[in-house]
Amino acid sequence: MTAALKSLLLALAVVAIPVAACAHASEQGLVMLLPTGLYTLGGTLAVAASILLMTCLPATALTGVFRHRNLGRDRLLRRIEVPFSLLGFGAFVGLVFVGFNGPNDPQSNLLPLFIWTGWWVGVFVIQGIVFDIWRLINPWTGLARLLSVEGAAVFTLPRRLAHWPAVAVFLCFQLFLLADIAPSDPDRLATVVLGYWLFTFAGIVLFGTDQWLGRVECFSVLFRLIGSLRAVQSDGNVAIGTPGWACISAGPLESSRAVFCIMILVSGSFDGLHETFWWLGQIGINPLEFPGRSAVVWTSSLGLLGANLMGVGVFAVSVWVGLSLLRLPGSAPPVRFAEAFNTFAIAILPIALGYHFAHYFVSFLVQVQYLAATLADPLAKGWNLFGLGRITVSTGFLNSMDNVRPILLVNVFVVVASHVLSVIMTHRLAGRFCNSRRDLLLIQCGLGILMIVYTIFGLWLLSTPRGA
Repeated sequence: MTAALKSLLLALAVVAIPVAACAHASEQGLVMLLPTGLYTLGGTLAVAASILLMTCLPATALTGVFRHRNLGRDRLLRRIEVPFSLLGFGAFVGLVFVGFNGPNDPQSNLLPLFIWTGWWVGVFVIQGIVFDIWRLINPWTGLARLLSVEGAAVFTLPRRLAHWPAVAVFLCFQLFLLADIAPSDPDRLATVVLGYWLFTFAGIVLFGTDQWLGRVECFSVLFRLIGSLRAVQSDGNVAIGTPGWACISAGPLESSRAVFCIMILVSGSFDGLHETFWWLGQIGINPLEFPGRSAVVWTSSLGLLGANLMGVGVFAVSVWVGLSLLRLPGSAPPVRFAEAFNTFAIAILPIALGYHFAHYFVSFLVQVQYLAATLADPLAKGWNLFGLGRITVSTGFLNSMDNVRPILLVNVFVVVASHVLSVIMTHRLAGRFCNSRRDLLLIQCGLGILMIVYTIFGLWLLSTPRGA
């Protein structure tokens, strides 16, 4: 037998031997190799158990849980707010300059790396958990106070507009993030963020800081809502309590901000959904041969709009179901739908924050390395600022099951814990409308089902493979 024939037979034998094989195209595919059905079941049962536990508690049981304690005046933040805002403005100008003059590669340009990793992920999470970072880095308030234009309103926004302008601007931002053909292109992104800064500062000059940042500038509204989840609050006085206590105190919201709360969750969920194999299959695209974002501009835009409309509608139906059951003979007095909708909407915020963290966690672990490395040489001139040029970006930690499993468990814990907090907040808010355990169970029935279903959906989103 010749050597060539021996090699051929050996190759055929190797191919013919049945062996177990595991493969993945990305970190999302690797997560699918873990027992996703088990942790989805466990997470869902934990949320369901928390709902049942809440129904066994009287309405007054959680009154003390969401009390807060005043720690004194926030003199420090007041003193450093303007200087830090001016520093934020200076950093913003520098980032825009780098966007226009730095490398064309989004993975090497500091502007897209900072906007989509440092700001949209990092600042969002810090704002909701740690402290009011947006108050310090807001790039408008310091300059407006320095130029004495923050309170010099020329026009007044009609009261009937409420926060609907901010809702519209936030929707435009989500359309840019999810449907634009190149939201990370440095020149394109620099043009958009500079235009938005000029738009906002012009609004401050014409309408004043309180009106424009409080009702039109969507990120100030967004971060104020997300920031209300923090245990420590610093608005005039420093106060501390259970996470979510400020949300409980703020409710009920007006309808525009209630819708905004739902949009934060739904838009973030659609961000994950529109990249999945399932979604791409629904719009007729092979996820393994993704043609590029230009091919899905309209489907992503219509999908985002449809998801937000459906999200608001499903939440409204869930509230209506609870109120309908509450009106059964022998139950509590009727509750107005608008009041219940505006009260319960703020309890959605923990889920929105939790999913935002979990959705971007793996991406953040990788992209923050690029961000740190790019800080060393933002204009690609061969610099080594801060000694960061020695950083080597690595994704090797995603190739090991032992490394990926803790990441998965962190994500599952965050999603389930955020749902449980939302359940507890909902029960506390329900106590404003009824007192008996029977009525508390009835009014939360629709919302309880919604939270269980959304837990399953959220955990599925974290584990399903993506192709875009």
